[in-house]
Amino acid sequence: MQLVLWHKQKFSSIISLCMVVVVVLVCVRLGFWQLQRGEQKQQQLIAIAELQTHGVMSWPQLLNLPDSWNKTGVLVELKGQFVQNHYWLLDNQVYKGQVGYDLLALLKPDNDPKVILVNLGWIKAPISRDVLPQVTLPNGDFILKAQIKENNLSGFTLENKATNNDLPTRIQSIDLNMLSAQSQQSLVNFMAYRQGSGDEIAIPHYEAVVMSPQKHSAYAVQWFLIAVACVVVAIFASKKRTHNEK
Repeated sequence: MQLVLWHKQKFSSIISLCMVVVVVLVCVRLGFWQLQRGEQKQQQLIAIAELQTHGVMSWPQLLNLPDSWNKTGVLVELKGQFVQNHYWLLDNQVYKGQVGYDLLALLKPDNDPKVILVNLGWIKAPISRDVLPQVTLPNGDFILKAQIKENNLSGFTLENKATNNDLPTRIQSIDLNMLSAQSQQSLVNFMAYRQGSGDEIAIPHYEAVVMSPQKHSAYAVQWFLIAVACVVVAIFASKKRTHNEK
């Protein structure tokens, strides 16, 4: 009987040890991941600051940048015309505590066959989800200052089979390939976020870096402390079990 009990206690100790090891490894991995993210954010901030020292670029200057460059953070002045009746409403956007949409439209720069997707900013959502807000895109030539974002545009996307005839429509995430197919327009492989104050069109609110590198470092410290706490608790629990067995 005592042998069976001893084996059960031993098995329980092994299971507990394995669980502690798994939790500690996960916490340590998350800690280093946060440190890595913090370093990436720091590099991104430096890159954005360096690009912005060149001032506001023109559309031809932007297109002449090397293809290997990540254009995220570049400020550009866009001149062109909006493709009328071709816009999307990016769902679940919050601005100053209010729920609404981000208005995404297609701008055709002067003397260019391609178009660029522009996030014009936030607009308030109607009370009913069954009703889309009324949007009027500017006619004729339009000039705006925007910040470019390249890569990491897509996210989790609900199935959306909207066609050109169904526009405008509500979307859950940004997928340039899908939007190009829906609009039957050739899009460049990056998008622009309008800068400046709000107007009757929408309210720009985009920030290139949401979480600072310091916050990532703080989260990393938290994960490492959790790992240390797990080890300390496991040691005390083991000592207490050993003392009780005596």
